[in-house]
Amino acid sequence: MNQQQALQQTFTHARTYFPSLGSSYKGRPVLFFDNSAGAQVSQFVIDRVTDYYIHRNAQKGTIFARTEEMQHTIVDARQLAADLIGANDHSEIAFGQNATNFFHLFAHHLGRDLTKGDHIVITEADHHANVNPWMELAERGIHVHLWNVDDQGNLDFAQYEELLALRPKIVAAGWASNATGTIHDMKKITAMAHAAGALVVADGVQAASHIALDVKEAGVDFSAFSTYKIFGPHMGFGYVNRDHLNRLNGWRIKEELEKDAYFFEVGSQNHEGIEGFIGSMDYLAQVTKDAQANGFSLDETPLAQARPKRRELAGAMHFAHLFEQQLTDHFLAKLADVEHVVLYGKTAEQSAERLPVFSFNIEGIEPDVLGRELNEAGVEARTGNYLAINLMKRLAPSFGGSALRISLVHYNTVEEIDRFFEILDEVLVNLKTRIF
Repeated sequence: MNQQQALQQTFTHARTYFPSLGSSYKGRPVLFFDNSAGAQVSQFVIDRVTDYYIHRNAQKGTIFARTEEMQHTIVDARQLAADLIGANDHSEIAFGQNATNFFHLFAHHLGRDLTKGDHIVITEADHHANVNPWMELAERGIHVHLWNVDDQGNLDFAQYEELLALRPKIVAAGWASNATGTIHDMKKITAMAHAAGALVVADGVQAASHIALDVKEAGVDFSAFSTYKIFGPHMGFGYVNRDHLNRLNGWRIKEELEKDAYFFEVGSQNHEGIEGFIGSMDYLAQVTKDAQANGFSLDETPLAQARPKRRELAGAMHFAHLFEQQLTDHFLAKLADVEHVVLYGKTAEQSAERLPVFSFNIEGIEPDVLGRELNEAGVEARTGNYLAINLMKRLAPSFGGSALRISLVHYNTVEEIDRFFEILDEVLVNLKTRIF
């Protein structure tokens, strides 16, 4: 079989690992198209959490055998996170509540080194998780500058050069937009920031569920991720480049922090969530095995020389991205046939520069009205600004900064896309009859 067929076979089979994908609503199969907000979990996660509660439920800090096992499990989970994103090892990873919590943590601690008159750069493209924490520092007289986008949502690099001339101490930017799906050139962003003397805090949340990330290759200094968007439980983890551990005070004593990033873990951790995260990594490892069984190899990819577990985990995301490009192209081709549609972000001609995340409006129809009608037909798709508040105000002012968002991942299918557009056609006919 050719590559396209092999990808379809690999990821059609991947659906079988997700019990929730068989859900129905009012007699119709549910189209789960809200993956940018959070993905579904596989049976690997469910089994791992269940087994934890039966056999390994324990607290750290005692001599019990199951406690010792749990402590080793947490370190193992940190190492899996490091393997997924390309960190050096588990000592650069800390688990926590979610990515938003880590961005507040980074702003709090890095902000201690800033004084009145210093500069920070944030972007107009970002989720407010990596905007609000830095805006709060403006109350201390620190200048927070907005790096703007153009009418398509692309970051303006000419303006970035002007902002970097101010010698900012921090640049906070996202790897990919949760609203438009645009993939940002994080390596370029980071190289330019470092040349100007700035540290980079990267939002990896949206990109991590679609592509194989490499924090070392990109050169980011700090980053955060939400595991529930990487097919796992509701929690998150942060990445801290070891070279910058001494820049932070942490929640514990500085001597401890200089050894490991996970001294940012405050109090008891979400042990069952950590177990579930391991299950999500077991799932990704299985995807790579399935892809290899269908004839794929990582030997000709950037992961060829990676350590074995990184090859396995990031390899799954590499194959997923290849398949998602098929979904992206198919969706954009179908969307082009919809009358009066306004798409935000990259066009079909630039599909290689985006994720399968599509925000759009239909002229004359309020986004929330469209979203409710689709939901009644079994389509779970989000409306609003998705907390990419500045970006959606910029791109969709005539719709109040709101749009319908369809966000796909690798367990979605071409057939689901076709079904969605059949439903959309029905909904639009009914709405236009009522509205006009």
